[in-house]
Amino acid sequence: MQQTEFQAKEEKLNIRKTISKYLYKWPWFIASILIFLSGAYIYLRYSVPKYQSKTTLKFDKKQNDLSSALADLDNLGIGLGNSDELKSEAAVVNSRPILMQVVKNLNLNVEYYSAGEIKDSQLFSKVPITAKILDYTKEKFVSAAYTITEIKGDQFTLQNDKKKEFTGSFNVPVRLDFGTVILQRNSPIAAKSEYKIIFWNPIEKVKKLEKTIQVNLPDEKAMLMDISLIGTLPEKSEAILNEVTKQYNLDGQRDKNLQAQNTQEFIDKRLEVITKDLSGVENQKEDFQNRNRIVDLQAQAELALQNTSENTKALLQQQAQLDLLNSLSAEASKSNNQLMPSNLGLNPSLEQTISQYNLLVISRNKTLKQATNENPAVIEMNREIASLKDVIRDNIREQKQTVQTGISQLQNQITTNNSVIEKVPGQSKVYRGIERQQNLKEQLFLFLLQKREENAINLSVDVPKAKIVNPAFTEDAAVSPKKDIIFPGAFFLGILIPFAIFYLLFLLDDKIYSRDDIKERSRLGVLVDIPSLKDNENHLVQKNDFSELAEAFRVLVSNLKFVLPAKDSAKVIMVTSSVKGEGKTLVSVNLALTIANKNGRALLIGSDIRNPQIQRYDSEPVKRKGLTEFLYDDSVNVEDLVHTSTTNPSCDVIYAGTIPPNPQELLSNGRYQKLIEQMSARYAYIIIDSAPLMLVSDTLSIADTADATLYVVRSGISKNILIDFANDLVRDSKLSNVSFVINDVSRRAGGYGYNYSYGYGYSQTKDKNSWWKKIFKS
Repeated sequence: MQQTEFQAKEEKLNIRKTISKYLYKWPWFIASILIFLSGAYIYLRYSVPKYQSKTTLKFDKKQNDLSSALADLDNLGIGLGNSDELKSEAAVVNSRPILMQVVKNLNLNVEYYSAGEIKDSQLFSKVPITAKILDYTKEKFVSAAYTITEIKGDQFTLQNDKKKEFTGSFNVPVRLDFGTVILQRNSPIAAKSEYKIIFWNPIEKVKKLEKTIQVNLPDEKAMLMDISLIGTLPEKSEAILNEVTKQYNLDGQRDKNLQAQNTQEFIDKRLEVITKDLSGVENQKEDFQNRNRIVDLQAQAELALQNTSENTKALLQQQAQLDLLNSLSAEASKSNNQLMPSNLGLNPSLEQTISQYNLLVISRNKTLKQATNENPAVIEMNREIASLKDVIRDNIREQKQTVQTGISQLQNQITTNNSVIEKVPGQSKVYRGIERQQNLKEQLFLFLLQKREENAINLSVDVPKAKIVNPAFTEDAAVSPKKDIIFPGAFFLGILIPFAIFYLLFLLDDKIYSRDDIKERSRLGVLVDIPSLKDNENHLVQKNDFSELAEAFRVLVSNLKFVLPAKDSAKVIMVTSSVKGEGKTLVSVNLALTIANKNGRALLIGSDIRNPQIQRYDSEPVKRKGLTEFLYDDSVNVEDLVHTSTTNPSCDVIYAGTIPPNPQELLSNGRYQKLIEQMSARYAYIIIDSAPLMLVSDTLSIADTADATLYVVRSGISKNILIDFANDLVRDSKLSNVSFVINDVSRRAGGYGYNYSYGYGYSQTKDKNSWWKKIFKS
């Protein structure tokens, strides 16, 4: 639970520290915001506002089709394209041929400006002078600017960017660098007015229009198209959009007429081919009918079937009559005079003869009942019967011949009709093929005739490709610049840019600023933060001193009591650092002076014999022997080394002495330890000003003499890696009882830092600087 609370508190502290870093730089943020807001104001003040102009087109599918004939031809699979697709039409609207025509019609390749003190104003409709390019002499001409510098009557003078002048007259062609132009004066020109004319290559203006004209499809199903343009002159933008829609409709009309003409030619050619094909099919049909003697194949087939049926019935009847005649002939061939069958539906003459014969036989038979065969009447009857019988046989024979002839004729007719019926399927197949081709050719012929008339009507009707729903209009609000975006954006950038710069600086900053930076990298304690001093301030602690510097060293002495061991002899404190310039000598001197004020007599030993610095803090340094002479000369007396500080008589000093060639050997010869033993009985505290540890190993040779080691780092100078170096020395037992002292800590070091005053309760001086100095001082 306590661990969690500690982590939360630590995290809150880190956040506060991070925020404090940026709050400490608030003057830069304020300056950046003011600069960006000023820039935004100047930009809005002198920038030319741009407005969006827009026009809306509506497409009708029926009108958009080039012709109904083409649509039907498309259904036949020979269409000429889907011209009503909005996406393809959007590309056509912004195509170069249309834009080139717009540039030529509106003379957009010549721009006019009225010169101003800061910016030039573009003119479009109310132009006192108009110019037109007649021809070009340069192949790769882009643009050229000329200023009208002088007008006298009908003469004028043009000056280009290179100060080259061209003189000409209005309404008379004049030769310039890029080609020939002609100028016309539309209205009087003020004496002090200055105009600028820019000539462009038309293709360059077309390229610019391609980029600026936007075509949008808000709803493809509604067949709508929005064409918009952003420009500084609304009237110019509207004129361009109106001309674009006009040229688009004209281009569509040309395409429609061209398509209709092509369709007309296509239909005429097809009609010629279809006419020839139809004539050939009709000739083929005629030849087939003549060759097969066909008028109506179906009717003739039905007639053949009917004749066959009738002939078959008649044949059956004739065969029945033949059978009767054969039977009757057999009866007639008998010698007896028997009655013969009658009413058989035979020839009437034969039936009549048979009836006479039967009547005569009946009469004879009746006579025989009363007379004999020799009766003359019977004999006469027999003779008449025999004669009638011969007549009957002759009639039967003639009748049989007639019936046989009829049967033969019927059989021939049936055979003929059957042959006709057998040919009908093949003839019908061929005939249907011929008729099918004929019908197809006739339908196509009639279709093309109809479409030719429709195409002729469509060609004569002038219908625009797209309906202009909204003519070009300009929105009231400017598209750019937008105040509601630029000012907040400038304010945001004014905060963001210094924040980003400081973020990078903080991210790349590897220096130590406060005790929090040390706590993040080391478990060693921090005894004190020594405030930063100005060059004109006193760098030494005086007697009865109540400055922040003196208060800081009093805190250091108080904290040392918790670090130093309890002993009867002098407490030895070694002051060291990692590199030169971190302020260890300043700490050593002021620590000795502070201890000497209230904690007994103190001795300061300058042990950095390679680069001695203690004498800099002595107002009246004395030339006498120092530590170096004591280390290499056994005869040197300790009393000859010690002298009293001029700042505090309770503090004695041993200077480093002459710089030797072999400092490491001197410090490790054992003489230094003997010196400490001798001085321990005479002083309460001994402060050792040693050499930097990272540069030389001298300090490690005398580190065993110290009861406590003060490791000095300098705020804003020392790097984080030096803390790791100190940790390694402690871990390797090369230094013992080590504590950090942070030197030169500003009130806002790293955005957090000192931020308090040691002078609480005392009479401290106040900063009388003006407020702006205080701001930039921070």
